[in-house]
Amino acid sequence: MKNFIAFSCILFLLCFLSSSQQAEETPKLLKVIPLSQTAIQLQYDSELEAESAEDASIYQITPDIKVDFALLDDRLNRVMLFTSPLEIGKTYQFSIKNTKATNDITLPEENEITFGSGNAVTFSGGLQDTSLIVNKDRKTRNNNSGAESTLLCNPTGTVCFVAFDLFDAFEDMGIREPKQVLDATISLHVEKSELDSAQTVVLRRVLLPWKEGRGKSERAQEDELTYNSPLHRNLPWNKPPAQAMLAGIDGDSENDYNGSEDVAHRIDGSFEIQETGKRNIFKSDLITDAVQFWVKNPDYNYGYLFALRDGSAPITFSSKEAADENMRPILTIRYKTQSEGDTIPPQ
Repeated sequence: MKNFIAFSCILFLLCFLSSSQQAEETPKLLKVIPLSQTAIQLQYDSELEAESAEDASIYQITPDIKVDFALLDDRLNRVMLFTSPLEIGKTYQFSIKNTKATNDITLPEENEITFGSGNAVTFSGGLQDTSLIVNKDRKTRNNNSGAESTLLCNPTGTVCFVAFDLFDAFEDMGIREPKQVLDATISLHVEKSELDSAQTVVLRRVLLPWKEGRGKSERAQEDELTYNSPLHRNLPWNKPPAQAMLAGIDGDSENDYNGSEDVAHRIDGSFEIQETGKRNIFKSDLITDAVQFWVKNPDYNYGYLFALRDGSAPITFSSKEAADENMRPILTIRYKTQSEGDTIPPQ
């Protein structure tokens, strides 16, 4: 009898420990973020299984909101729910069947999202960046360092390129009209500036497709970005490296951004950089204009070229390859959550 009781106690303890361990391993819901009238993002503290996460029937939003389908993000800890339209300013209760998770959610009239790579941003994926290394001896001028953890601008002509793929995100969030984008900023973490005084970095919009390198400061392959061309030898820059200075291309006309030239003549932003170890925010009306243009013309989104002007020492930024994801390039967009065509009539 004593042996039976002892065995039962051990079995109970094992079952308890097993259930406790399973409970600890169950992903915890951290945030429920309404992004638009028809999109809600769930953020978890660990990875999910697609079979359960993409079962739309487990999610409930009251009153009167239907979850049409659920999509697990490539990061495996985010789920996007696509729903019937939410009303701006109305409070809804979100819950998941067979869990205690409940959250009150309210869609604001304006929202803010971030793009980049890693868990620190709202939308991750599609970011490309690289440095086009141009040395004084010109022997290594076609080096493309797309796999480096840093981006570089220097006085000898080295420039860096950064582009964010926004197409899927715009679709998910219901951003269909350029006017929905209220403002946009790009921020890069400054790892090193070899001059104590301020130096100026300028941004110019890239107008041709380009491909980042697969190596670390290695000579670019034929289909990669080079000093002479963005993709291959038959697609040259107007003036290497990527200096579109043709007459009539000043960035004031929409046709200047249709991909017929390589880089806009117009400078979209000029910024002084001095401090290292912090993010530098690039913000201007022209950067916002660029994102608005990309809403309407997603096929012409090739990002920005960053170049040193009025400086005499290299500036090093963190790239998307940086080990610390909080140091990677970020695009932030503030936008209206409702387009004019999606206005919900009062009940």
